[in-house]
Amino acid sequence: MNSSKLTAQNAYLTEMLRQAGLDAEAQAVAARIQGVLTDEIHHRMKNMLAMVTAVVRRSMRSATSIAQAEAAISTRLIAMAKAHDILLKAELKSAALDTVIHGAIEQHDTAAARISIQGDAVQIIPASILPLSLILNELCTNATKYGALSNHQGSVALTWALSEKARALIIRWVEKNGPPVAPPVARSFGIRLIEDAIPRQLGGKGQLLFAPTGVEYELHIPYEAVQPQVMA
Repeated sequence: MNSSKLTAQNAYLTEMLRQAGLDAEAQAVAARIQGVLTDEIHHRMKNMLAMVTAVVRRSMRSATSIAQAEAAISTRLIAMAKAHDILLKAELKSAALDTVIHGAIEQHDTAAARISIQGDAVQIIPASILPLSLILNELCTNATKYGALSNHQGSVALTWALSEKARALIIRWVEKNGPPVAPPVARSFGIRLIEDAIPRQLGGKGQLLFAPTGVEYELHIPYEAVQPQVMA
């Protein structure tokens, strides 16, 4: 066998070995990525199941009848399911806040679209999607039962903005033209959720005001709990 043929075969074998090495490296990278995805899915499922358990338990405790408990649990689980759909589409990166808001309010809004929304173009991290969806569901449910969405004249203004001064995302819910408002005698599970439990989960603060003109709610969420890249 002449030297040129040996050289050609050697080059061919060298290339084959190089490709095999690249394929092995690619498979290793793919395996690591799959491991990260699997761990993330397990983590999300554990969090989701823990939240479902808490929602069902607390809803049963605070309800005055089976029918009331069933209605409360149903709306909360639907809100969680819609949030989970957005979570899957977010692909571990982020989701548009207005998309999250539309998903949370669509089962409560009317054909007349009495919930107006307006705010900055904001991308939020997956971890904040479910808590925000649950807060908005509670506000919508309360407005539909007792507030601005319980009659034909009321409306809601839902706005949000990134505040450089506060280093936070500020979300405001303002009802008007609904029935007269009075503070509740006792703090319900829903009120505790949106004022304490969920804002604390986000590292923020929630304030609910029963103004005579309509219910108002303001939520402050630190930048790092919504979009970490802002802090870079």
